[in-house]
Amino acid sequence: MFELVRRGTRTSGRSRVLVTLMLAAALPLTACAQSSNRAEADTSAAAPVEESAFPVTVHHAFGDTVVEAEPTRILALDTAAADTAIALGVTPIAMQRNDWAGDEDGFLPWTRAELDRSGQTLPDMASFYSEDGGLMFEQILSVAPDLILAPYSGFSEQDYERLSEIAPTLPYDSEPYQPSSWQNLAHDVGTLLGRPARTEELVRGTEDTIAQAKSDHPEFAGVTFAFGSYLREGETNVGIYKPGDPRVQFVENLGLTVAPDVVTGSEKAGGSSFTYSVSLEELDRVETDVFLGWASEQAEVDATLDQTLFAKWPVVAAGKDLWITDNRLTSATMYVSILAAPWATTELVPQLSEIVSS
Repeated sequence: MFELVRRGTRTSGRSRVLVTLMLAAALPLTACAQSSNRAEADTSAAAPVEESAFPVTVHHAFGDTVVEAEPTRILALDTAAADTAIALGVTPIAMQRNDWAGDEDGFLPWTRAELDRSGQTLPDMASFYSEDGGLMFEQILSVAPDLILAPYSGFSEQDYERLSEIAPTLPYDSEPYQPSSWQNLAHDVGTLLGRPARTEELVRGTEDTIAQAKSDHPEFAGVTFAFGSYLREGETNVGIYKPGDPRVQFVENLGLTVAPDVVTGSEKAGGSSFTYSVSLEELDRVETDVFLGWASEQAEVDATLDQTLFAKWPVVAAGKDLWITDNRLTSATMYVSILAAPWATTELVPQLSEIVSS
C-alpha cells in the first residue's frame, strides 16, 4: 500500500506559472502551436454542471486534488478517465492514444461510438508516455491542460507533484493500476468535472447492464475461475491476477467466483503487484473450474499450450481454458469504465457461457 504522504495538496499559482515558463522555454515551436489547436473542451453535449459543484476536493493515494472552478482543458492520460468524461458529454482537449488496441486514430471502439453518437468533437490524440513508460512532460505541457486525469496509472509521487505544477492532477486512488473499483474511478472523475449526480446515474446504468447479463446466465453461479496471462519465452511461472485486479472484478461481477486457491495464493504473495506467480511445477495445485488467459495473438497461446506442464494443468487438459486474443476485449476488461463495461459484456459473456456449459 502507498501511504498518504500529504493531504490538502494545492499548487500555488506562482509556482505553477514558474514551472510552466521553465518547461515552455524548452518546447519546440511545433509543440507550442499544437497547444492552441483548440481553445477549450467541447461541452456542447455535456450534462450541466451541478449546483454547488465547485470548489471540489477528491482524495487519492498522494493526498487531495482540489479544483476551484469548472475545467475546460482536460487531459485524459487513461482510457477509463476519458470514457467517463465523454459519457458526461465533456470532451477532453486531448487523450492518450491507444496504438495497441485502438483504431487508426488510437480510439477504442466504445469510445469512438460514444463520440459519434453524441456528436462530440474528437479529442486530440497523442502519446504522453514514452516507450519505456515514462511521462512526457513537454508533450503534456504543450496541451496546456487545466485538469489532468490519470486514475488508472502507476506513476510515482514525484511525477505526480510535477504534473500538479502544470495542473490539478487525479492519480490512482489506492494502488498503481488497480482502481479500488471502476465505479469509484468514475465517481472521482465525475466529481472533479462538477457532475457527480449525473455520473452516479451513468454508473447505475452500466451496473444494470452487467447485472442483467448475470441474471440471464444462471450457469455462471458457483463456477470458479482464475485469470492469467500467456507464458513468454523462457518463463517458468504463470502470472495470475489477484482478486483486486479490474479484470478479475469484472468477471466476478458477471456471476463467476474467484477460485479459493487464487485468493489464498494472492494473500500469501502479498505485496502491491496486481499479479502473483505460480511455478509450472505447482500449477496443478491451483484448482479452478475455468481459466481465462489473455494473449496478443494466437501464436502466444499456441506456444503456451506447447508447454507440457501447462497443458497438463487439469483445467486446461479438460478444455476449460478461454483465451482472449482480441486486444480490444483485453483493454475493455483492463480499463473497465462506464462505456467499456457494456461493450465487454456483449463480447465476453457468450464466450464465457460456451466454455462454462461445455
